[in-house]
Amino acid sequence: MPDPTTALADVEASVGASHADRAVDGAMRALQAGTAPAEILRAAARGAALHFDPTLRRPPMGLVALAASANLQTVLQKRFHPLPLLQAVALAASEKKAPRPARPPALVSGEITHLGRSFLLAARDGDLPEAEAVFLGIVDERAERRMAGEMLFRAAAEDLGYRGLKLVVAVKLWQLARALRFRDARTILRPAVQFLVAGERDASAYRDVMTVLGKEWVDLDGLARGGRPLDDVGREMAALALAAPDVPACTEATLALLREGYAATSIAEAFAVEAARRIVVAHGDGREAAHAFLFAHAARFVLTFTRSPDTLYALFQVAVRIRSPRPHVRFPPAEVAAGEGEELCHLAGELEARKPDTAAYRTSSYVNRGFSSARLLDTLANYASRDSAIVTEGLNLVLADACAAETLATKAAEPAMALARTIAASPSDWTAYRSWEPLLAP
Repeated sequence: MPDPTTALADVEASVGASHADRAVDGAMRALQAGTAPAEILRAAARGAALHFDPTLRRPPMGLVALAASANLQTVLQKRFHPLPLLQAVALAASEKKAPRPARPPALVSGEITHLGRSFLLAARDGDLPEAEAVFLGIVDERAERRMAGEMLFRAAAEDLGYRGLKLVVAVKLWQLARALRFRDARTILRPAVQFLVAGERDASAYRDVMTVLGKEWVDLDGLARGGRPLDDVGREMAALALAAPDVPACTEATLALLREGYAATSIAEAFAVEAARRIVVAHGDGREAAHAFLFAHAARFVLTFTRSPDTLYALFQVAVRIRSPRPHVRFPPAEVAAGEGEELCHLAGELEARKPDTAAYRTSSYVNRGFSSARLLDTLANYASRDSAIVTEGLNLVLADACAAETLATKAAEPAMALARTIAASPSDWTAYRSWEPLLAP
């Protein structure tokens, strides 16, 4: 029987040293020894976070994939739980790292509200040492401290550098820390701050949004409270807001939705569905559309995280990020199978045959016929987790997590369709999956 303690140490060291094969081998040995997946996740996350190099100016997608693998545990059948975890470990270990682990940061303590404002100022000024010291001083390594999350998300929502990936990284690393019950939270969240503050910056859209809100004398506190779900009229207004010709018009149209009494969370759900439509009609691998959808998904999480008026900035920014004419979704017809199981079998065949449009259409048909969302998402997440995360740069894995969440939240077909299309349009590399199949046997 493999020694789980040694296996976990090997995972952390191998991820930190960028040795993917050894990291996956250590994870498999830990699984075979009966180690809880959460402990493997923690070891891999520590290795990736301690050696994250902000000077490379690349998002920590390995950590994002590890967060996605944790979230997918509730979607997949239990025997397939190791699959996304192993893919995420491989991706995290494949990324270039700093040769030595980061030194422990300085920590600033004090009154939390004051520290939160100090963190925002440091982030805006690009002062990484100050931002790290203040933010990590707020973080509690025993429990979730929502003030820290609010400040992190507010700073990330202001900055559309890397086309919005800063908010995606902030949200997913927060979810990763949550999955690990905030043990080692300072270590795991530190790369989110580093990527936010040290990476390329783009606050131009935020300034345009603030100009409109200032002219309109907007009461964000009042608009953040309550609200009703979108109806058909509201959904049409949301689509028109995203088709606005420029940022000010888009912001004003989004503001009009809030003033009509629609809930910010409901508007965010509609924006996520609209973002998914853009993946469905995308050409090639649809990476740009997928990143926009991930931003919409992250923004919806922020709006459900707390009901602070500051979270509304994420709503305005997501409208700006996905602003474009509403696409018309058209697909070739697919044979309609007699029942739910047959539909899933056909879908699996279309995913394996790499037929993007047909797979998306099949998914739409399945959802519209009222079949089980749980079975559909299990199938899609399984296939997303079979493709090499290194080859896809983690996109299929992270998108599976986001699309599953948005499908369950919105009950719409578009997020699942977007995932089916992305899987079928991506390169097929099941080499690692084939080698892991004995571990996944029932």
